[in-house]
Amino acid sequence: MMDLVLLGGGHSHVILLRMLGMRPLPGLQVTLISPDVRSAYSGMLPGVIAGHYSPDDIHIELVPLCRFAGARFIKANVSDIDPVARLVPVPGRPDLHYDLLSIDIGITPDLNEIKGAAEQGIAVKPINEFLAKWQAFETSVARRVGVVGAGAGGVELCLAIHHRLTNGLGRKDLEMHLFCDGPEVLSGYPHRVQQQFRHHLSKRGIECHTGYRAVSYEDHTLVSMTGQSCQLEQAFFVTQAASQPWLQDTGLELDEDGFIAVRTNLLSMNFDNVFAVGDIARVIDDPRPKAGVYAVRQGPPLYRNIRRLIAGKRARPFSQQKDFLSLITTGDKYAIATRNGLSAEGRWVWHWKNWIDHRFMNRFNHLPAMKESPDDPMHCGGCGSKVSGDLLREVLAGLNVAQSQMDDAAIYDVPAGQVILQTVDAFRAFIDDPYLFAKVAVHHALSDIYAMAGTPANALAIVTLPYAPADKTRQLLTELLAGALAALASEGVELVGGHTSEGPELSLGFSVTGIGTPATLLHKGGAMAGDVLVLTKPLGTGALFAADMRSKAKGAWTMAALDSMLLSNQAAMAILRDAGANACTDITGFGLGGHLQEMLLASSQTEAMMGAALELDGLPILSGAMEVMAGGIYSELHEGNRRSVQHLKKVHHPNFEILFDPQTSGGLLAAIPSTTVEGVIEALIGAGYTSAARVGVVVSADVPGSLTCR
Repeated sequence: MMDLVLLGGGHSHVILLRMLGMRPLPGLQVTLISPDVRSAYSGMLPGVIAGHYSPDDIHIELVPLCRFAGARFIKANVSDIDPVARLVPVPGRPDLHYDLLSIDIGITPDLNEIKGAAEQGIAVKPINEFLAKWQAFETSVARRVGVVGAGAGGVELCLAIHHRLTNGLGRKDLEMHLFCDGPEVLSGYPHRVQQQFRHHLSKRGIECHTGYRAVSYEDHTLVSMTGQSCQLEQAFFVTQAASQPWLQDTGLELDEDGFIAVRTNLLSMNFDNVFAVGDIARVIDDPRPKAGVYAVRQGPPLYRNIRRLIAGKRARPFSQQKDFLSLITTGDKYAIATRNGLSAEGRWVWHWKNWIDHRFMNRFNHLPAMKESPDDPMHCGGCGSKVSGDLLREVLAGLNVAQSQMDDAAIYDVPAGQVILQTVDAFRAFIDDPYLFAKVAVHHALSDIYAMAGTPANALAIVTLPYAPADKTRQLLTELLAGALAALASEGVELVGGHTSEGPELSLGFSVTGIGTPATLLHKGGAMAGDVLVLTKPLGTGALFAADMRSKAKGAWTMAALDSMLLSNQAAMAILRDAGANACTDITGFGLGGHLQEMLLASSQTEAMMGAALELDGLPILSGAMEVMAGGIYSELHEGNRRSVQHLKKVHHPNFEILFDPQTSGGLLAAIPSTTVEGVIEALIGAGYTSAARVGVVVSADVPGSLTCR
């Protein structure tokens, strides 16, 4: 009944998503928009730099977390909000409507007052960008290195860099500098803690420059306000936090530093349906420093207040803690703890922090298995469950679809000398992003036409929308049709009509009409002994999205699978046809094994029966597919596909099971004359089919359709 949009995958939002998975809020549709599929936990960043953790250790996978929470995930970089119209403009797709909005987009170091720092220096945030630059820096031979900013983050980073370069990489000639704009490092911390860190910095030979307010970093020279200068081959910046500049134009009330001003209930000062949390927000009546611990603590009250607003109640204020336990590492596996003026240090403190951090991360990367309890309302089907005509007309008008040209049935004039090709495909939504789902469904449906070397001309849409109020149905249908129209337009195909209805879940299909010249059409039959089998796309979508449904697939895996699904087979067919392909089919629900056997059976004749020798080492496979299958996760069609492939002896090879994995919007499989195969694969890779590969050869067989593996 209500749409909650979460902008950004910060600490507060990951806490909220986990709580939504554990205690769902009925009637609430949740969408997370993030430019990254992973969210870095800042508390463990120094450990990565020091070499104690890998980057994977400090990242929370947002896609499986969203799946666990029943939330949609949209990978996008948003830089605008319209809080009056309640819209979030998303680049390349329809604006996203919300009833409730929560913003947790993080901050960046303020480099505006340090000339050249943004271009030549390395800022510690955003963390994912920083890690990419850090990996490049590690391979450099920089000898003079500096860290600008001597708060807890700057001191930790300085000591971690020193430890990694000296102990991890053996840089004995390293000169390390720490720059502090005040009179002492760790401003705001107890004097004893400052002394302790002064000791650790001195023991490592790190030169500490106090009273050094940097104003420029150009040509490897860091210059202070008083004219001091220091030559550095690389400078890292952990300076005062800066807000996102685009917030200035949103109409949200901001504080004097550009952060979103919120009340103690985390709601915006001037919009009662907009929350802001984490570092991007400032609680005006109870301000706190920018620290991850406050963002983590804001997750539960954010959940509670969203729950209250949905129930028609007022959001409640919450009290932020006055002080918190601070655990600051020293590069090696040693740390100092401080709270309420007291402090302690030692290796045991580091191991305590390590235990706390891993316990926090395990809450997100080892999610509990949850039982679904879906709503199943009763609906009358006497009207055909159709979506209302006025709503459909409104959506089509908003998408600039010329409805006046649509009759009861589409009329198509077949060009002289050509024949009509017709196909239909439909399936339920396997991702929670209707825009991308529609684009995948288009490419999946058009693939049958391309497999025959035809040209798709027009399409009819078959849409089933889940039961919802009219405004939610309108939004969903708009996103769905916008994705379909975008994909069809990219292929030069016209949407000429369709049918919409309501049902228990979202599904979409297309009836596609294509044309082709009889003499140039390709068929499943026609493969000849000696032909090389070429596959244009990688395998593994079935297993990956089975894992995604269980919150067991990494976001990078599912994003790569979606990229493959969104890759049209149009250009691939042109290359295969020009190379003289003898037979072709597309790989979809029956998997590579099933569709290859269909090709071989269609190619077999009484006097020439065709089989194939598959080269399992050469199969292109999507990242993560073998990992999830090794963990026992398969598509529900996998076993049936295996049974349907006859005359195939099982072999003990790690890639064997991928033969039966059903594909959505998979690649084309073609039988190519051996004399042209190298040029074909090179051309396919050049056209963007980077996983295109030789996967076997067609051979003469005693039994039609027989398969062997090698």
